[in-house]
Amino acid sequence: MMPRFLVLAGRHVWQPILAVLMALRATKGDESPLLEVTESWLHLTGVRAGLFDRLGGAFDRAGSLLGRPCANSVRVDKLKRVLQVAVLTAGVAAAQTAVTNASVSGMVKDSVTGQPLANYTVSTTVKGREKDVTSTTDSSGHYKLMDLPPGGYRLSANNAQHFGRELVRHVAVNGSDVENLDFQVLVTGTITGKVLDENKEPVPDITVELVKREYFMGNVGYYYGFPSGRTDDRGDFILTGVEPGKPYYLLAEKLEYMLPAHSEAPLNPKLRKRVPVRTWYPSSTVRESAEAMILRPGEKRDGVTIEMKKSPSYCVEGTTFGLLGAAALHFSVEAMQPSSGMSSSGGTYTMTPGGTTAADGAFRICDLYPGVYRLSAEDREGNFLKNYGHIDITISDQDLQGVRANAVPSRSLDGEVVWDGDPPKTPVTNKLSISLSPLFRTGYLGGRYNVPGTFTIDGVFPDEYALTAMFHAPGIYVKDVTFGDRSVMYEPLRPAAAMNGSGLRVAMAHDGGTLIVQVSDTDGNPGVDLWALVIPGEVRSEGELAARLLQGQTDQIGQYTTQTLPPGKYYVVATDRAIDPSPESIGRLWRSRARYQEVDLPAGGATQVKVEPGKIE
Repeated sequence: MMPRFLVLAGRHVWQPILAVLMALRATKGDESPLLEVTESWLHLTGVRAGLFDRLGGAFDRAGSLLGRPCANSVRVDKLKRVLQVAVLTAGVAAAQTAVTNASVSGMVKDSVTGQPLANYTVSTTVKGREKDVTSTTDSSGHYKLMDLPPGGYRLSANNAQHFGRELVRHVAVNGSDVENLDFQVLVTGTITGKVLDENKEPVPDITVELVKREYFMGNVGYYYGFPSGRTDDRGDFILTGVEPGKPYYLLAEKLEYMLPAHSEAPLNPKLRKRVPVRTWYPSSTVRESAEAMILRPGEKRDGVTIEMKKSPSYCVEGTTFGLLGAAALHFSVEAMQPSSGMSSSGGTYTMTPGGTTAADGAFRICDLYPGVYRLSAEDREGNFLKNYGHIDITISDQDLQGVRANAVPSRSLDGEVVWDGDPPKTPVTNKLSISLSPLFRTGYLGGRYNVPGTFTIDGVFPDEYALTAMFHAPGIYVKDVTFGDRSVMYEPLRPAAAMNGSGLRVAMAHDGGTLIVQVSDTDGNPGVDLWALVIPGEVRSEGELAARLLQGQTDQIGQYTTQTLPPGKYYVVATDRAIDPSPESIGRLWRSRARYQEVDLPAGGATQVKVEPGKIE
């Protein structure tokens, strides 16, 4: 049995010690040659024998390991000295082979002026650690990430004072400090201005928001962006942290979040006060007539004036119903497009105007202007949503009466995971992740399920959901997800459309492959931290392209490896920035796709494609 002190020493220590013990056996009792060698080694390395005294009595028992008598104190002393040398030798060897951590440092700069940027947070994730390694740039724009073990890292930089897009760089750490890894930032801009009424008077307490027009779930829509602001008593507003180079629309609207169940507005519409209408910059109530605004990096756009319009006030009257009939429920009403909810870039969730009805469920909501609204009713116990329902209502030029808002219990949605064709020869142990996210409210449903197998998702209301199905294993991918007779991979899932007797069907395939995109310039230098765009050859529209576009950043050798993809034709291009889902960007990509590098991905294979950096014309 290995002695206890050798076991505790660890594998880097006991192996050299055993080698010494074997050498001692080979000396057949004469340790002097070995001692001469070790003493010479001590002299060369400058190590003093006195440093070994702390090893103590553990070595006094070492003689028995060799089957030697220990009566001779000289022999034991010699043995102790040899073993001490072995331990030190093993320690030095372990130190030489130990992992050496290193640092990554550099600057964050303005990409236009080259000026250093302070208060930017640079961070990365270290495997096995609970917290990220972070550093905030100083007044000279410098950062330094310390104590990084060897490996590949994804570094991100973002403004610590403003929410916005992060910059990413990739780096390999191999035990030596990495210096001069700089970030070139497109500095965000600022918009300042006023909101005036039709008489050129300032309008206080108006919310001013950035709105994006982009593709989501196959269609073009209007979605809240970031940031937003609110006018002061003089009608002034300021929006900071506006991302440059992207088209935004400015929207001004009056939001009252706490609504009474029964408005006291006059019954006669002619006696009601006119109400502020959603107004798009510069002065339109129709979003299609809005003017887009694109800021340059670091630009401060001053003097932006929005002339807010007014409209006659209209009311909607009705009743909220629960399972047992009319009931006191929470209600909310929100103008649509844009509205709180998901988008291609993640979405923005805000508090929606609402209140609670009386015991009879009756409500009367006024101060509404013409447009489409989403009216919701819900019943909660704490944070648990028991019953929920919504309807879309349209206000034109008169009040609405007799509106019924039903809150119904959730139901279970059943599904199955099947193989498209024959199953793989080796059973799959990884699980499929499925998530359902409501488009217009917060929440998450789903889980991880066997492949193949059946599953049930509880808590599903008759609403609209974005479905995500993810699976990670070589060669295997999600081929399609259907509900009823429709694919829901790239369009909203509407359980109410076929709730009874219908379920989800997830078709899996195992003939997938990967594309290895190598980006290099004309001289063969790797294109580091560029964006590789991969377009399936079978897409048939701009909306489908926006939904299926795959893009990722190259690493330190200019490579980007895709996730598992279906076999077939793809178009590949590399550019210096990611493509946003705006119709303008997707349109340019769509029109020029035939000029990109074409590649055929075989079933079950990995194909490398070489491209040079280019631009989206």
